Amino acid sequence: MNYRCPRLVAPDDGGPLIWEEGAFIAEDGTRYQIVDGIPRFVSDDNYARAFGEQWVRFPRTQLDSATGIPLSASRLARCLRADLACLQGQLVLEAGSGAGRFTEVLLAHGATVDSFDYSGAVAANATNNGKNSGLSIVQADIRRMPFPEAVYDLVVCLGVVQHTPDPEETLRALWSRVRPGGRLVFDHYRRKIRNYLPPPLGVAGMAYRWYFLRVPKGRQFEAVKHVVDFWFPLVWRFRKSRWIQFVLSRLNPIVNYYPHFGLRDREMYYEWMLLDTHDAMTDVYKHRRTAAEIRRFLVSLGAEEIEVSHGGNGVEASCRKPT
Repeated sequence: MNYRCPRLVAPDDGGPLIWEEGAFIAEDGTRYQIVDGIPRFVSDDNYARAFGEQWVRFPRTQLDSATGIPLSASRLARCLRADLACLQGQLVLEAGSGAGRFTEVLLAHGATVDSFDYSGAVAANATNNGKNSGLSIVQADIRRMPFPEAVYDLVVCLGVVQHTPDPEETLRALWSRVRPGGRLVFDHYRRKIRNYLPPPLGVAGMAYRWYFLRVPKGRQFEAVKHVVDFWFPLVWRFRKSRWIQFVLSRLNPIVNYYPHFGLRDREMYYEWMLLDTHDAMTDVYKHRRTAAEIRRFLVSLGAEEIEVSHGGNGVEASCRKPT
């Protein structure tokens, strides 16, 4: 893994960084340590901590190379609105890598990738993809990225924007890294009335999330697993009954992927559902936007070739920066 990436800059002012053994040094003397081969521009104790712990627990669960099912590749291609062959030779900034499910796909199709995450998930990504010479990984804040402006052919951010403190601030920061003529691709949770209604009108997840966020951080995963282990046998037993699944969704918080993902067996569905239920129940920030709101914001940025549609996590968007 190339942690001496020549594109790294100081996150506060965009100035140069000097590499010394074990750290990058900014002009003002600020030291950014390299821990386990990864430059760290933030501490692990931040609002994304639960995500980091999650991906360390499930480092390969969602990788196409581990499942044998191209779920990540298909999702990325759909968001790009193009064949993945278009990635060949592209310089890509990946914001919020998690364990590297999309990093793997980007690299496999010939992109050079600068990837970062706010959480300790960068360790999982380094394990999964760090041997590829086309990859640089750092731990950094999406609002203070140690990457230069107006350089990247593609800036991609999937499954992240809605979990940041201010989605519009996040999108402005990402947009600033896109070169003229380059593209920004991201997704966002969709605003629906049912997301704000308590059961039985809405789903049960909202009430469970209120509880899990009040559990001490060190016990959140076990608390979520306890609830999933209680409900999953029922969810699985009646997985083919749409009516019973509708009723169960009003009572339990499990993120249910059956049969849409086409996973191999009960064990794989359990792992995916546990992972993403934890993801959905312990995120500190959970914003929602309509497709119209996202389109209007991209217009305000001056974006061209704007495409916004419903799909995946909710709303998927792609646009190009004018040349």
